[in-house]
Amino acid sequence: MREKNNPQEKSRKYVIILSAVVAALLASNAILLFKNRDAGGRVESASGDKYNLLNPARKFIRQEDLIINFQPLRDYLNDKYEADPDISIYFEYMPTGASIAMHKDAEFYPASLLKVPVAMTVAKKIEKGEWKWTNELVLLSTDKDDKFGTLYKEPANSTHTIEDIVQRSLSDSDNTAHFILVRNLEMEEMRDVYDHMGLGGFLETEGSLSAKRYSVMVRALYAGSYISDENSQKLLTYLTQSPFDYYIQSGLSQDVPFAHKIGVDADKKVYLDSGVVYTQSRPYILTVMTKNKDEQKAKEIMKDISEKAYNYVKEYKE
Repeated sequence: MREKNNPQEKSRKYVIILSAVVAALLASNAILLFKNRDAGGRVESASGDKYNLLNPARKFIRQEDLIINFQPLRDYLNDKYEADPDISIYFEYMPTGASIAMHKDAEFYPASLLKVPVAMTVAKKIEKGEWKWTNELVLLSTDKDDKFGTLYKEPANSTHTIEDIVQRSLSDSDNTAHFILVRNLEMEEMRDVYDHMGLGGFLETEGSLSAKRYSVMVRALYAGSYISDENSQKLLTYLTQSPFDYYIQSGLSQDVPFAHKIGVDADKKVYLDSGVVYTQSRPYILTVMTKNKDEQKAKEIMKDISEKAYNYVKEYKE
């Protein structure tokens, strides 16, 4: 004769079974925790990574490329250029974030450097589905400017794809291409780029920037933090096609890619260059701004700074 089911008895058995399961799990975790401790008693993550508190990027960067000691380079730049307030330098080594900033608060008229955030505005508009790279924009006679680029030679009312216009604006620093883009963009769309970079209110100012603050634009492209990886790669590729090799690029080896934008205003005696130097496994940002100097002197200064930074990064050994 079977016993009747006793709810209380069933509940008690359930609790006993559950307690046994929990105890088994705790014991298992204790064993795992013990196994995951290294010789120093540190605990690994669940994935078995005992260095889980370190920057995960270390898995992809060689130890010898994790440079943080730039004091010799800093000393050289300080000794040679610190006394001149008309030179602003910003250097940032991308694998570790180590940086050098000279006259970090000195502001300069950015000239054509502003073509980069405009191109980023266009890319963002495309990502939102409002434009396509294959869409065409009209060249008006009022857009034409013959100081940089050749697009001004095209007839008024001719049409050109957005991709071609952006490429000309970045690679050739084409002023006409830049003016076409600006005319077709809303102020609020361009303001969004500056807000993202921590430069809110910039468009309402006189429009000057220091080397350090402008370098945020370059870093955002390199990191793909504002526009997609695909579009960041596209814009950086256009910037590597720049034919202007007489400023920072003059201090680099010819085989080293340099995604950069120059800025020139001869009337104001302002000469600028900013970009990412892709030294093998050791990329860095370098921005140099000069004012109140003739172009030849600006070229000499940028070449010297660039050579010293490049050679230091390339040849560094612990």
